[in-house]
Amino acid sequence: MNTAIAELVVGSLQDGHEHAVDLAGFRLGVQVRADHGHETYVAIRITGSVPPNLTAVILHRVPGCAPDGWFPESSLPERELMPAEQVWSNLMDPKQAARLLARDD
Repeated sequence: MNTAIAELVVGSLQDGHEHAVDLAGFRLGVQVRADHGHETYVAIRITGSVPPNLTAVILHRVPGCAPDGWFPESSLPERELMPAEQVWSNLMDPKQAARLLARDD
């Protein structure tokens, strides 16, 4: 799970688009939007049925985000939520985002 989340975060940091993966019984999507060293916004999308504790596990593993900083969202930047979809957002430390990008080079 740690590797999948880190790969999704780095992929989205590179292009600003959502990156997603199918896992056991659900789909996990990550979208990161950075603004040249200012706030870095992270959205986590979970589609499908997951045990309640798994959502907390996923959110806790997103690098550079405060574990207690996640807020539920009612939409994504470009669309409303679909049935069986939940979205959470947080801010990522821009220095951590830069370290993640440098490590991927």
